[in-house]
Amino acid sequence: MTFQRLAIVIAVGLLDRAKSRLSPALHADERRELVLAMLDDVLRAIRGAHDGAVVVVTPDEDLRPLAASYDAELLPDEGLGTNAAIITALSSATVKAADAVLILQGDLPQLRMEHVISMQQALAEFDDPCALLIPNDDGGTSALGLRPPSAMPTAFGTESGARHRRSATASDVTWRELPLADLANDVDTIEDLERVGPMAGPATTALLKRLGVVVR
Repeated sequence: MTFQRLAIVIAVGLLDRAKSRLSPALHADERRELVLAMLDDVLRAIRGAHDGAVVVVTPDEDLRPLAASYDAELLPDEGLGTNAAIITALSSATVKAADAVLILQGDLPQLRMEHVISMQQALAEFDDPCALLIPNDDGGTSALGLRPPSAMPTAFGTESGARHRRSATASDVTWRELPLADLANDVDTIEDLERVGPMAGPATTALLKRLGVVVR
C-alpha cells in the first residue's frame, strides 16, 4: 500500500541548552553552532528525497531562518522534552492532514537522501495501521514512521526503542524494524561526534574542521 501525503517531523530543543554532554569539549556557542549545522544536514538530506511537508518543532525562534531556507514549517512547543514536542507536532494541522509521518532526530548529521528514501519505501510496504522503527545503539530511536500519524502513542526518551515496540504491540499495529547502520548513533558525546564525523554532511563537516574536532 502506498500513501499520498507524508509529513516529516524533527524536534529540536533550545539552542542555549543544547548538547550539554559535549561541554567538556565544546563551549556553549560551539554547541549551538553544532546543533544548527546538524539540523542543516538533516534538512538537506530530507529535501533531497521529499518535497512535501516538513515540520521543525522547537521552542527556539532562532531556528526559524534555517527552517525557512528549506521550506520547513517552524512549529513552537513549550520546551518540555522530545516526546512532548513530538506530541505537539502530531496534533498539528499539517501532520493531521498527512497519510503518514516520519519522525527524525535532529542530531543525525550523517543522514543522507538514500536513508530517507529507504524509510519512505519501508513505511509504504504494509497496510494501515503500521509503524517503522529505526533503532540506535543506545536503545533509543533514530527515526519512527507511523501510518497513519495517529497509529500509536510515541515514547521518545530513555530506552525509547523498547517502549516503541511495546506501544506498537499494545496498539495492535503492524511494525517492522529497519536497522540502518549509518544511523545507529546520534550525537550526544564527543565520542559520538568523532564516530559520525566521517559520514557527516557538508555543514557539520565544515564546522568540525573550523573547530578543529578530529574525527575517526
